[in-house]
Amino acid sequence: AEVSTQSTGMSGDERRRLISESQTTDQHQNSQVISQEAFRATPARWYILFAFCYMGMVQGFVGNAWGPIASAMKSQYQWSDQRTSLLAMWMSVMFVPGALLFPWVMSLSNMRFVIVANTALMALAGVIKILSVTVIPYDYMIYTAHVTQIINGFCGAVPFSGVMYVTVNWFPTKERIVATGVVMATLNTGIAIPFLLGPELVPEPSNSTLETVVHAHPNLHPFITDDMSYDKSFYDQRLMWYLVIQGVSMILSLVFVVIYFPSRLCVDTTA
Repeated sequence: AEVSTQSTGMSGDERRRLISESQTTDQHQNSQVISQEAFRATPARWYILFAFCYMGMVQGFVGNAWGPIASAMKSQYQWSDQRTSLLAMWMSVMFVPGALLFPWVMSLSNMRFVIVANTALMALAGVIKILSVTVIPYDYMIYTAHVTQIINGFCGAVPFSGVMYVTVNWFPTKERIVATGVVMATLNTGIAIPFLLGPELVPEPSNSTLETVVHAHPNLHPFITDDMSYDKSFYDQRLMWYLVIQGVSMILSLVFVVIYFPSRLCVDTTA
């Protein structure tokens, strides 16, 4: 062994160092190959993006739900402008404690735990919304509305603060810009939905609007009085559907996350 070491011109320490470096290089190359193959073979990252985007879109939809129907709530349920303004303001007010809490919890646990907890709170608010127009008397709707808006506003921190965590952990470098853009677009889409859906389901109580609606929807005649104003039962029915749609949407956000949302998809996403 001593002759062999001298014939190669290397000491024993040098040979051991070269062998160790070679093994480290091989292990690193093998781990990169496995990571790249695992990532390329996992299209589930697009489902993860869908579930995350849906959660953010619903949160924005619910947070901005009362402003577009403020006139109808004021005329039919005697809600003041201050009430509806406060309901809309909860989304911004409760974002602050949520933005402080959820990143800290995320650093202690993992993304799946945070997402499941967030959507579970949203689903709870969704159940309260449905009960507020099906079981609970309408006189208590203002209280349930505040509770659901507070919960939903608190949950709004996760879609905004977790977007970079999702794109970095489950998307390669070349796809992260696209994934981030999709998330931000859906967040703003959710905020815009009530401006289209709200006045359509719970229209503003103006005579000119009513005349147009009567000609377009003759089946609404039983809900319209002689002075061309909507009957109270019409608003009760339309408001029920408006809140049920919100409640079901919030429950579905939990369903999508429970179906599949792992803590981490692969080891290295820089492929």
